[in-house]
Amino acid sequence: MARYRFWFNDKDRNGQPLDKNVLETADKIAPVLTRYRHQEIDSESTCNDMLQEAVEAASKATQKNPIANLAGYLARIYKHIVDNSLERKNKLIPVDDDFLETLANAQQAPSFEEWMHNRLVLEKLMKSVDRETRLIWSWRIAGYSESEIAKRLGTTANNVSMRMTRGLREAAKDLIHGKRTSKRNDAR
Repeated sequence: MARYRFWFNDKDRNGQPLDKNVLETADKIAPVLTRYRHQEIDSESTCNDMLQEAVEAASKATQKNPIANLAGYLARIYKHIVDNSLERKNKLIPVDDDFLETLANAQQAPSFEEWMHNRLVLEKLMKSVDRETRLIWSWRIAGYSESEIAKRLGTTANNVSMRMTRGLREAAKDLIHGKRTSKRNDAR
């Protein structure tokens, strides 16, 4: 596979000639310079475009003041351009209108009645679980991890997980069969 040959336009976007020393330096260091974050950049032509932008900026800077380390200056500008470009890409997620419309139609919010029904079922389930499961559940809702709850109860995180799963399974089974077990479970 042939190596990509970087090339630079000798004029900027406004048609003004670029500094020849900047062009020569860029031509020499381009293969090494473009290794910077090369896996994140989508193509060599994109690298070339960013290099051209760096060359134009360096050429403009040399018109104001002489630059002692032209290669270092070009490298710094190129890295800045690459970093900014990749940061913008990571922040933006391209989405077309059809996708947004499909997404909006697919995610319908539940009606008030459905929300209220779900809330009542959840409350029934919470009342049906035994005291230990209810305690674990309330700590989980408060944001405690299973490991933190296990420390408080003097057991392992696996035991906490199993206790929660079994407690919810028993309560759900009782609710499905129409049993009210809250008094019986609290006595345990």
